[in-house]
Amino acid sequence: MNKLYRLKQMILFITVSINSVFVLASDLDAKQQLKNKLLKLETYQANFTQTVVDIENTLLQQSTGRIVLQQPNKFFWELFEPNESVLLADGDNIWNIDPFLEQVVVNSADIALENNPLILLTNPASSQWHEFEVRHSNSQFIISPRKLNGSIGSLRLVFNNDTLIELETQDGQQQKSLLLFSDIKQNHSLPADTFLFVMPEGYELDDQR
Repeated sequence: MNKLYRLKQMILFITVSINSVFVLASDLDAKQQLKNKLLKLETYQANFTQTVVDIENTLLQQSTGRIVLQQPNKFFWELFEPNESVLLADGDNIWNIDPFLEQVVVNSADIALENNPLILLTNPASSQWHEFEVRHSNSQFIISPRKLNGSIGSLRLVFNNDTLIELETQDGQQQKSLLLFSDIKQNHSLPADTFLFVMPEGYELDDQR
């Protein structure tokens, strides 16, 4: 009986070990595939439609906007009216501009992007890949932090060959934000002042650095 029990335990251990190796290998392969695609995305410009739903798939918000990325660590995000707002990362700071409140909130980029999978999109050479798990299925990659202590629980990227066409984030409350991109321009040159922050006249500054 003891021999049979030990044999079963050994078989279970070997099975779990083999599965763990396959999962690890799969994760490493998916990470490398994703990194290869992102390294080709030196600049990115697109318009987007955004749909936000809650855990029960109830529509919370629909909006349109524009996104511009430049590696490393620079991005510009603008929502058009009636949800007008701007998020700008200049490589060192992240500026959140709210025209309705006439307020600008600034955070250090290092702190704001800590444990955030978006850092892999803006900086595929980041040393933080080990902090995330990557799964790959067909044309999409799903990135999840190993420690769920950030604002984003998962990030899903969808490619058409090497062109990013779709991005979806899910937060800790399982609220999803889906971006569908159009008028895409990858690896086009950008004006030098694209990521230059200028304080709007009359706005209040909330410095969180």
